[in-house]
Amino acid sequence: MISPIRNFNLKVLGWFWLTLLVSVLSIAIPAVLIQQFSAVNHLHGRDREIINVMTNRIDEMIISNEGNLEHLSQRIADNDGPMPFQWFVIDSELNIVLSSAPIRKALRERLGKPRFWYFLQSDHLRDINLEWTRMLGPSAIPSRPDWKLVLWRPERPKPMEIFRTMPWWSILAIFVVVTSVMSYLLVRSIAQPLNRLGQAFNAVGNGQLTHKVDVSNRNSRDNRFAANAQFLRLFEQFNEMTARIAALIQHQKRQSADISHELRTPLTRLQMTLALVRNKSRDEAIQPLLERAEKESELLNLHIQRLSDLTTMEAHAIQQGKQRLTTQQLLSDLCEDAAFEARQMGIAWQHSLCPATLDVFEEPFVTAIENVVRNAFKYASATVNLRCECEGEWFKVIICDDGPGVASEELARLTKAFYRTDSARNSDTGGLGLGLAIAAEAMRLNEGGIHFALAKPHGLRVTLQFRLAVSAMP
Repeated sequence: MISPIRNFNLKVLGWFWLTLLVSVLSIAIPAVLIQQFSAVNHLHGRDREIINVMTNRIDEMIISNEGNLEHLSQRIADNDGPMPFQWFVIDSELNIVLSSAPIRKALRERLGKPRFWYFLQSDHLRDINLEWTRMLGPSAIPSRPDWKLVLWRPERPKPMEIFRTMPWWSILAIFVVVTSVMSYLLVRSIAQPLNRLGQAFNAVGNGQLTHKVDVSNRNSRDNRFAANAQFLRLFEQFNEMTARIAALIQHQKRQSADISHELRTPLTRLQMTLALVRNKSRDEAIQPLLERAEKESELLNLHIQRLSDLTTMEAHAIQQGKQRLTTQQLLSDLCEDAAFEARQMGIAWQHSLCPATLDVFEEPFVTAIENVVRNAFKYASATVNLRCECEGEWFKVIICDDGPGVASEELARLTKAFYRTDSARNSDTGGLGLGLAIAAEAMRLNEGGIHFALAKPHGLRVTLQFRLAVSAMP
């Protein structure tokens, strides 16, 4: 039974609620702190004492001067001595009626903001920081209830004050950022194993039937996906599927090899019988029939031989193992043989090699290129060209002929066993439809690729690509 903690559905649901909770808390916590700060920032201690003393002193001076405010600010400052704060008295219309020093324009602008107005409406003495200016108050003047005293001085704002001054759009931005980050982490946790599964399917689709997602090995990079039960089971099912497919294909190959082997004996007897009949028969009318029967038996023998090559290639390759070889070692003899055959057939052969080092199964490598070259010789009108090039991590062999080519819709079917194009069926070039199938199987063994395209103005271009040896990559 799957643990609830490792259940994928519960994981997604839990992550959703966690994202929502974190997003709400990212807004609610600052809001609560601001509210608490606003509720408990009543003045206490020395600050309260200072503003009370100043309120009483200003009230006494106003009463003694009978409302005459001229030079009153200077007289109060002379009597007070050094003060840790500047001060001003403001009326209900937000006009400054008294001040200990000239009020700067920037500070006057701040006094017109809603936050300062709310500060003046407070029933308790408190302090605020209005853009790097700390203010204490408001303290009502007893003799003039509509006037209020405010003490101020430049001061760095407290951390909680920063939250109080945040505009609404910044709070919304925090919410968007937090939800985006949390959602990205969720999507990433889902996408990584899915991407890995996609890579595994691509590998199997390219013929690497032994490819596995190794979640059980602690030293494997795939082991990080073992923490999720659903994906763990998915990878195990994928491995089981590829193992069954590989076993099925292996069984089919073994069965084809056995059938090919069993057919050789009666075929050999049939050929011997035809030879004896030819030697003993004096009837001229039966000779064409015997020639036709011998030709068909040779064709059947070639079928069996090619089919045997197709089914036993992998076993032979694995037995020999991969080797690190240069392109000169792999292709020089093949190109010499191709040049000789081209001269016998009256075809112009051209080739150009580039230096590279490959880790390949040698026999399948040579077989793949040789089959493509022989196929080009069958259909070429006058020229066959082979050239090599290195591109990134790939070594490419490009073979072109100037033959009639094939229909564009047939390009994808050229590597199917026993498939022959309409032009091939109606021509005298022969062939069984196994040459390119064997080439494709050889490319699969070497983890390469084979691609077909129409050449210009006519003909077929075949590209075979192999990975360069790791130490040989640029």
